[in-house]
Amino acid sequence: MSDSLQDQLRALGLAKKQTRKNMGSGTAKRSRQANRKRSEQDAKPGELSLEKAYALKRREEQRQADKARRKKQAEDRQRRLLNNQIREIVKAKRLNREDAEVARNFLFRGRIRKVNVTPEQLKSLNAGELGLVYLSGGYHLLEPEQLEKVKALSSDHVVDLNTEDPEDDGEFPVPDDLEW
Repeated sequence: MSDSLQDQLRALGLAKKQTRKNMGSGTAKRSRQANRKRSEQDAKPGELSLEKAYALKRREEQRQADKARRKKQAEDRQRRLLNNQIREIVKAKRLNREDAEVARNFLFRGRIRKVNVTPEQLKSLNAGELGLVYLSGGYHLLEPEQLEKVKALSSDHVVDLNTEDPEDDGEFPVPDDLEW
């Protein structure tokens, strides 16, 4: 039982005895080529050899990866174009001021965000006379006309400041006859 598998196969006549001459660097390559030829010969007519099947699989995976890469590049180009159009609107009509000290908190994309405004801007913002646009990590105050232009390009960039929740009580509904 102390014999290796290779020794046991040699004893049965299923493996050739390896000599120093056969152990050269080209042996592995020749062995792979011989195995490839045997697998192609063993393949029945109409069937693919294992080598060809792997080659087809690699080609298909490469084609899919190229397709995904092209799609992502096209989406990135569209996003950059859209952001540039919005940036032009924001740059020309932005109402944010450096001396603004009043913090206006709002919910955007599931998180509480903050923008600094002046007291007059806070009143206008709460009354709906001004709006907020998100662009490149910042929130920009705009008048309703510019807000509509941005919304026409992408409504995802416009912040909805409507703080009224629809009557969605979620998991624990409040009965109608309950008075507070």
